[in-house]
Amino acid sequence: MPAGNIEPFDVARMLFASTPVTYLLEVIFRTSVIFIISLLFMRLLGRRAVEQLTSFDLLIIIALGSAVGDPMFYPEVSLLWSAFVMATALVLFRIQSSLMKRSPRYEDMTMGTPIKVIENGTINREKFDRTSTTIDELLLMLRKQGIRHLGELEKVYLERDGDLSIYKLDEDKRQPGLTTIPLEVPEHPKHHQSGTVVPKPAYYSCFETGETRKFHQGEIFPDCRGSEWVEFVEP
Repeated sequence: MPAGNIEPFDVARMLFASTPVTYLLEVIFRTSVIFIISLLFMRLLGRRAVEQLTSFDLLIIIALGSAVGDPMFYPEVSLLWSAFVMATALVLFRIQSSLMKRSPRYEDMTMGTPIKVIENGTINREKFDRTSTTIDELLLMLRKQGIRHLGELEKVYLERDGDLSIYKLDEDKRQPGLTTIPLEVPEHPKHHQSGTVVPKPAYYSCFETGETRKFHQGEIFPDCRGSEWVEFVEP
């Protein structure tokens, strides 16, 4: 429609554009067909919880966005071609799944491998730095699992899907560790810079590595990664 012929706030144009009102019936039919095809597609994909989706699964979902949405209301988009796109994606998904089952090396190459990011309450920075996860994100995920501080942990693995697998220490083996209290809340303990004087006797953790040591009042905080020490507090 030429710009000069547009009438601002034209209700009919805003609601129906240039299509007749009866086209709504076709939209209902198109939506119903795509809905049925999508249900069949999801059924053929197999059962998988949302939290188990891999990066390849998310790629398939994103790629199918236009194939599922556009045919519902664009008259020039064929329902048949949309179904063909979904069928092709399903075949690719099946091939990918089959290759992953038959070849662990292929699975590791395409999906990555689990990474042990914490061991005995300390963050393995060499391995952790290979991920795109930040310290704040790691502490957030631990909080959601009910972890109060890193001293509770024996091993933590960052899985292929971005979730954490947590192995806790027995209660009698737990030690003070880096708190998971959010930085933004008043309960989060004060940070102390390396080279400053220890204000009181307590356990302090290096914020970047989780290394925890007991210091006496008047000592000097040593260097650590990030140069920040945090007092141990039990949430």
